[in-house]
Amino acid sequence: MSSSNDAVFLRRNNQIQDAIDSQNMKQALQLIEKRMKKGENTQFLKATTGDQLTREIARKQAWKANVLFSHADEAHKKKGIAETLELCNADPPISDLDSLDILHRTLRKMDDHTELQNTIWERAAKAKPQDHALQMRWFKFGYEAGDWKSAQKAAMSLQKNFPRERKYYFWAIFLCYLVSDDASSSDMDRKLFGTLAYRFAQKAVADVPSDPTELLSPPRAIQTAEELFLVIRILESQNRWTEIVQVLDSGNAGLSSRIVNNDRTFMLAKVTSMGAAGLWEEGHSYVKSLLTVSEDEAERNTLHERDDWKYWNLLIAAVRRLDKSPELLSETQQHIEKFIEFSPKSRNAHLALMDISLTGFKRGERTEDDFVAACQRYFDQHKHKLYAFKDLRGVLETRADTLIHRVAQHCMDNVEGKPDDAIPLINAYKLQYYDRISGNNNPSKSSIETLVRNCVYFYDAFTLLAKTQDPKKENQPDTASTMESRPTDDFCIIAAMALLQPSPAGQVSNTALIRAAGILEHLLIDSPHNYEAILMLIRIYLLLGAGSIALRWFGKLSVKQMQYESVAHNLFTRFATVHPHSAPPIEGGEYKDFDAQVAFIAALDFYRSANFTIRNSLIKGLDDGTYVNLDDTIELQKRIKDSICRRMWALDLRRMQRIRKGNHLALHEDVAQDTSRAQDQRKYDGFMNLERCDEAPFEHRLRAGPIPGENWLASARLTDRLFSVLESIGSQKPVVLKLELPDIGGLSLSQTNSDHTDAERDAAKIHIELLKVAMFMAGSKAHTSSEIETALGEIEDWLKAKRSDLALEDNNKSLIMRTTIEFTPGTPGAPTWEYFHAIWTLVETLKALWNMFDLDSRKTVKTAKLPAEQMKRLNTLVREVFEDVRSNTRSLKQSLTESATLSTLIDMVKRGDSTDEYEKPLQEVLEKALDESALELFCGELRESWEEALDGVLAARL
Repeated sequence: MSSSNDAVFLRRNNQIQDAIDSQNMKQALQLIEKRMKKGENTQFLKATTGDQLTREIARKQAWKANVLFSHADEAHKKKGIAETLELCNADPPISDLDSLDILHRTLRKMDDHTELQNTIWERAAKAKPQDHALQMRWFKFGYEAGDWKSAQKAAMSLQKNFPRERKYYFWAIFLCYLVSDDASSSDMDRKLFGTLAYRFAQKAVADVPSDPTELLSPPRAIQTAEELFLVIRILESQNRWTEIVQVLDSGNAGLSSRIVNNDRTFMLAKVTSMGAAGLWEEGHSYVKSLLTVSEDEAERNTLHERDDWKYWNLLIAAVRRLDKSPELLSETQQHIEKFIEFSPKSRNAHLALMDISLTGFKRGERTEDDFVAACQRYFDQHKHKLYAFKDLRGVLETRADTLIHRVAQHCMDNVEGKPDDAIPLINAYKLQYYDRISGNNNPSKSSIETLVRNCVYFYDAFTLLAKTQDPKKENQPDTASTMESRPTDDFCIIAAMALLQPSPAGQVSNTALIRAAGILEHLLIDSPHNYEAILMLIRIYLLLGAGSIALRWFGKLSVKQMQYESVAHNLFTRFATVHPHSAPPIEGGEYKDFDAQVAFIAALDFYRSANFTIRNSLIKGLDDGTYVNLDDTIELQKRIKDSICRRMWALDLRRMQRIRKGNHLALHEDVAQDTSRAQDQRKYDGFMNLERCDEAPFEHRLRAGPIPGENWLASARLTDRLFSVLESIGSQKPVVLKLELPDIGGLSLSQTNSDHTDAERDAAKIHIELLKVAMFMAGSKAHTSSEIETALGEIEDWLKAKRSDLALEDNNKSLIMRTTIEFTPGTPGAPTWEYFHAIWTLVETLKALWNMFDLDSRKTVKTAKLPAEQMKRLNTLVREVFEDVRSNTRSLKQSLTESATLSTLIDMVKRGDSTDEYEKPLQEVLEKALDESALELFCGELRESWEEALDGVLAARL
């Protein structure tokens, strides 16, 4: 075809595509039919093998079917489905790539035709086995979509039809493994493809020549370390641990082979497999040989490289499970002692010595004194390292209080009177906390305040010493901004943790939160990037209801990439109902640092961009043959796709949009309404934890309610669905009626105790009734008029109960008394997170009711009418409840503007509440340590944050 004809052909195709892109399906259909009638003769009119249809006609027919299916008219859509299915089942099969692409896109949008997507490519590939482009397209469609079974078939076809490309053989092995390891695969498929992967892997190892000098090997034999890693991953997935050891001991693919060449990663894989297989004798002998201090100088020089905890761990584990004779334990202890003599600073060897002493102590072969001596010896050797406490905590877990006290007391005695180095003191005070605070169900006020006083004193003493030794720091306070953190920062963190002890009811007092925040703010003046301190401070401000400050500090964490998955929940959990509005702009800050909605959008953008980046790397990983890394990447893709955080952020972003603007955007609806099983990757290890193993971790006491889970997602989806239905009614869009009560239908509200707050559980109960009413308005026949009247009656009773709860009279049970900080006994002073959470959750429900009133009153909107008298009463009650919300909020704002508020907050930091006034030693240390102007600024910002948050409530409209 001439170039001019090419241009004409391309221009006509572009006309059709432009019509489709602009959703003008009628015009697109007319253009396609016009060209089909003309029967254009182009270079594409070459018949496919055994096919009477030309390629061009096939494309036009596929395109026509796609346009018909995309048409809004139901008759056109059905015709499009019928024509698509007819083309898919054509005999001989269509094998033109463009036609198959169009058919694939159409089938992807059709329900219940997933299998057919694979079938059209499989039939085409069989028809043209030597068409490499077609086979690769089939493979990529299945692989990139996560359809491992389809991709496996395509990989098998590729390796069969193109045997010279050895990588296709390993693609087939890898895809067999993916199918067998996929939770969504059937039991039969998991077993079948697991067996296939195992046999392929066995053959790939067996084909490796046993003679290392043999240069040529069969093309399907293992040739690289990455391919051997794949074999090990397959064996691990099937718990074939003994076979892994056998492979790594073999001459052709073992540790001494040219493929492995004693690579440390494979040595660790062997050690792990020995432990998992229970090969204790072989394991003990193997790691003992690796950790033996040789007389050979060259061997001795490499011994440090083998000082890995996995080796020591297997050595100790083997002793525990082998012969109970004292000889083995003593022999192993001597072996460790010899290693320590060679390397006195070896952390792992000292840990192993403590573990072996603990094992002997448990068996009765060592005394308590022997075990305590091992712990003391460890501390004496490693007290200058911050990891010392963590290591000691590991071996002291579940031990008797008297034993813990002996170790802790030795450590304190060892450092007292020698305050020349901060780190030994820090480790000693951490152990003191572990012994006296965490180990005591009700630690005395004296022991807590003594620990706080000492820690604050030593923090300031060492900070002053550092500035004295380096006078430049005195005149350049900003030099700390380049530092991540300093060891002495831990003093302030320990002090804050000691203050934040829960009451017998499990609650941390608001006074303690304010005092701890003051100490951490003092720390962050000189060390503004301390991660643990910032993370703790974010949670404290969140609990105090100071959402704008929490958001500002969150910006300083510089959360990036996967941290939105593992870290962001520390602020974002329930943030939409604590601080949904924007705070005043921060000088030099980004929008996400003061506008919660922008922060949530940034988090969701990560998930979208991460998914795109991963998808682009999938094929590259196969081409490079990095199968194990690729398996980890695919697992990461699953976690991101099914992330509970992603769904929570999508639901709460839409909630925020509704609270602020009355409706939500459709952008994240698919994520918000996803009902598949979610994966939880939230992490809490950013917090320092000095608690006993049988105690709840420290961060548990700083949570804004229970951790949201699957039940929380279900009720949040129900609320989201409620507003979507109301929005569809208002815009006269058809409402999908087949899901009357999505998700919540199978959820008993009693199950919400584990992951809902009282306010959320209360809202979920009423939103079920509201959704019934909304679906009835949309035309659903699932509920009768009498049932709707009953639902409206329950809503009315609920609103009356809310009026009682919001009463401002002297009532200790009212919301404002339960959820605020008292500056003077019996008088609400400042709001906490619980106040805002309850208020914004209530406001969202009131907005849903207001939308219903609006739709019911519109003459232009066709809805099933609701009982007029009931709606009139509900309308009045909604107005009254909303005014009660405003009255409560105005009352709190008025109490904050009183002149004594600032001085009261300052006194709370220095002296605590009224019961603490006579604890003079702690007061004196705090008054000396905390800069008066910095403390005043801290308290002033806290009050401003409360006032700004209350203004946000007052600015809300129904």
